[in-house]
Amino acid sequence: MRSDSLDVSAFVVRRVQTGESDLVVSLLTREKGRIDAFARGARKSRRRFQGGFAPCILYRGRVRPPGRSSLWTLEEMEIATGHPRLLASAARMVAGQYATELVREFCPPEEPVPELFDWMETFLARLGHPETPAWRDWYVFEMGVFRLAGIVPQVDACVRCQASPVGNWRFHAGAGGVVCPACAPPGELPAWNPAWTQALHEAQAPLPDAAGLMRLLERWLAAHGLRLQARGLCHELFSRPTGW
Repeated sequence: MRSDSLDVSAFVVRRVQTGESDLVVSLLTREKGRIDAFARGARKSRRRFQGGFAPCILYRGRVRPPGRSSLWTLEEMEIATGHPRLLASAARMVAGQYATELVREFCPPEEPVPELFDWMETFLARLGHPETPAWRDWYVFEMGVFRLAGIVPQVDACVRCQASPVGNWRFHAGAGGVVCPACAPPGELPAWNPAWTQALHEAQAPLPDAAGLMRLLERWLAAHGLRLQARGLCHELFSRPTGW
């Protein structure tokens, strides 16, 4: 083992085949943020690379910093936490893959954000529990990611005049939160349910019309330039009984 090798905890978010048996993998790591690594012989070696580079599995690995190439070198990797119930359920896997997709958007290359990594790990552990995940689990996860990324929508006061919420408030995705009737622009804006504000701050508060809230957040994500492929599938899954 070389002296410049580094032990990392990592999730695999992308894998590309290259050559006869090699892979280039994108890893979300606690120690180095998002890195791309070359794994020589990864499609053949089960001794050095355990678990088949599956999504939603927490791995422990050893990487070496780039030399002449921009790629790190992945020397070996083994499963740290597998979550069998999660891996056996297509629905839970969709939710788990969305979690990695969302966190990847806010995890800069080669810059560690351990709180974000740990938050995703907590959500994946929840997806591995026997109890069926619910709207609130998804909502709490998303809002936690937004808080850590510093882009939480403003819902405690009007984003334009800072007035306290009273009356018929609307959600203005482009402005970044709720607007009072006096500041609302011409045209139709979706209504903001005051109960959602409470749910934003209190984990056990009721979450009425969760589907409506998640649709509003879809607009807000789009306003931030985020087009997350798995989010629509998550919305469809959580909108109906799944048996998962």
